[in-house]
Amino acid sequence: MLLNKELEQKANELIKQGIHFTLATVVRVESPTSSKPGAKALVTESGEIHGWIGGGCAQPAVIKTVKECIKNGQPQLIRVTPTHEAALEDGIVKFNMACHSGGTLDIFIEPISMKPQLLIIGASPVARALSKLASISGFDVTIAARNVEPTEFPDAVATLSSFKLAELNLQYMPYVVISTQGKADEAGLKAAINLGSPYTALVASQRKAEKLVEKLTSREDISQEQLQRLRYPAGVDINVRTPEEIAVALLAEIINVKNAEQPDMSASPLTSENELAEEVTTEAAEPVSGGCCSKS
Repeated sequence: MLLNKELEQKANELIKQGIHFTLATVVRVESPTSSKPGAKALVTESGEIHGWIGGGCAQPAVIKTVKECIKNGQPQLIRVTPTHEAALEDGIVKFNMACHSGGTLDIFIEPISMKPQLLIIGASPVARALSKLASISGFDVTIAARNVEPTEFPDAVATLSSFKLAELNLQYMPYVVISTQGKADEAGLKAAINLGSPYTALVASQRKAEKLVEKLTSREDISQEQLQRLRYPAGVDINVRTPEEIAVALLAEIINVKNAEQPDMSASPLTSENELAEEVTTEAAEPVSGGCCSKS
């Protein structure tokens, strides 16, 4: 996207907020028209226009096309014109101009894709399998684990060798999975909960998850509302047995949440409040009984 400074700043704001939008560019004009070739605007699904592509005559056609482009993920070239030409070049959709100012505008509208973001806290076998599967499925995966090396997760777009999540360059609120498997479980869970994602899942047996939640219940910096949003057991119930199967169950649940009309995954940018200064004693690993979907 070649944008001026103002539009580039607005694009970054929309991305951080998780708002879907398109880039509309005027590619051809026939006078009289106030717009010129190269004019650009960012147009959201709700119809907000940032920039200039022409007056009110063209805006209804652009907004209608934007909604379709965001829905199907495909770009579209439209022509807004007062003429009654019967045939257009292939691929151009015609809109009759709603006002009497005259002129013709050809506008190219392209959706700006935003990959869903998945934050995996921990470096367990489940975390490794989930990172690979989620990357293949179109997620940008970020790993946060104590002393993790980037080479351990080749599919991830970023790794952080601590739980100081404020240091991550996340564009907008991610889906979060905690899979620490006995290595700083409490610290990893606290970091995840403080992040405030509407989807936060803990990979653990029911008994272990309840023990971890109980430890955090007495903390003044964590509310009951935050703990109640935590998903455990996590993942769809498909009688899993292996780390790879657990990862499949988790990813299935995340995809279901993503594609359904669930709570907005956009949230305020990460702040230093998410940092964990204290060190915790590594707990002994407790196996996941029956996988992430175990109800026992």
